Amino acid sequence: MSKVSFTSRRAPVHHYVLAVILGAILTIAVALLVGASNPGDFWPAAGIGALCAAYPAMSLGTRVFVSRHTVTRDQHGEQSVELQWMRQAGAGAFLDVLVATIVAAVVLAVGRFQIEALPVLLGLVALSALDAGLRYLAVRHRALK
Repeated sequence: MSKVSFTSRRAPVHHYVLAVILGAILTIAVALLVGASNPGDFWPAAGIGALCAAYPAMSLGTRVFVSRHTVTRDQHGEQSVELQWMRQAGAGAFLDVLVATIVAAVVLAVGRFQIEALPVLLGLVALSALDAGLRYLAVRHRALK
């Protein structure tokens, strides 16, 4: 992840058109997939899928076709302090989640507990996000003291 700076340059008009076309194609594809997975309520499901997919699809189209004309990469962005803080937080959170996973696996194996996998996996995802966020705040706080 590198820092970017925005300039007043503009992309050619056809790149904006291509971005919208890609976004529309992706939005329609997601809407059809969501609708097909709910055949009883095809149109409401497809509409909800389209609403959820429109912004990310258009953003991807903009990223692919427009940003290389309008965004200038910082040559030293990889050396930013914030990126170093994020790397430290991510490394610490990884170890915490790894240890939590091992402990949970041992407890489940020894106790012969049977639980659904989905809540456990969602809990691990939540733990990793919360842990990384808290570690980032702690690293940032110590650095800015």
